[in-house]
Amino acid sequence: MPPIKKIISDAIALHVEHHDGRNRDFAKQAVKEQIRSLIHCKKKLRATDPADKEARRASILDAADSLFKRTHEFANVSEVANAAGLAKGTVYLYFQTKEEIYLALHMRNAQAFFDELISDLETRDANADLHRMTFARMRELVVKHMLANDMYFPLVACCVGLPHGSVPQESALATKETLTQWLLRAGAGLERHFPQLKPGEGVRLLNHSYAMMIGLFHLLFDPAHAPQRPDAIGLGSFRDEALLALERYWQAALGDLSIR
Repeated sequence: MPPIKKIISDAIALHVEHHDGRNRDFAKQAVKEQIRSLIHCKKKLRATDPADKEARRASILDAADSLFKRTHEFANVSEVANAAGLAKGTVYLYFQTKEEIYLALHMRNAQAFFDELISDLETRDANADLHRMTFARMRELVVKHMLANDMYFPLVACCVGLPHGSVPQESALATKETLTQWLLRAGAGLERHFPQLKPGEGVRLLNHSYAMMIGLFHLLFDPAHAPQRPDAIGLGSFRDEALLALERYWQAALGDLSIR
């Protein structure tokens, strides 16, 4: 693509060759003003301030979230752009694929949980007047950030099975690094609050708990989409069974006194 100055110069030349005499300078100035206005408009459409960029990115994720709630499936980039009131090309400035959009949406949901968990653990570390972390508090955070959000686990279920290459490598690596840091920090905090956990067991406790909930979601949530599954005779709702399984697992890992 030729430089912008060359494009402007050619546009002016094509326009003014149809004018002569006194009209030539006027026509030339008019074209310049039109091009200047166009460039200014384009700059406004493309967010350059960090806060504007973050707001634009958030609006894209909000639109994707709204569409996912309707179908439990990934909308394509055009649909997300329309829902966000943006041009498709603008969305591509932030995300290269629909899978990258929805992985980012999942990470936003997960961050809310990890931010509060880590803050809680570290605040309790620093303040001797606060009680140590308990299972009851963990249960409260799981309900607040995961189970109270009807779309949390449907989105997780879709993101877990993303095909290789559907998310750009740089984005996939960044996601993995971020999740690793959250887990290590939260896991270390749990080990400080539950001395019976050996080094590395805090991360294992979090991973096993999460995997168990994902498995129960696939078993119990929306069986109409999987008629080959056996009827869940004697089992409650996904929410009830997930909380029961968590309590039993944490009790086995930490002992009765730790979960009161």
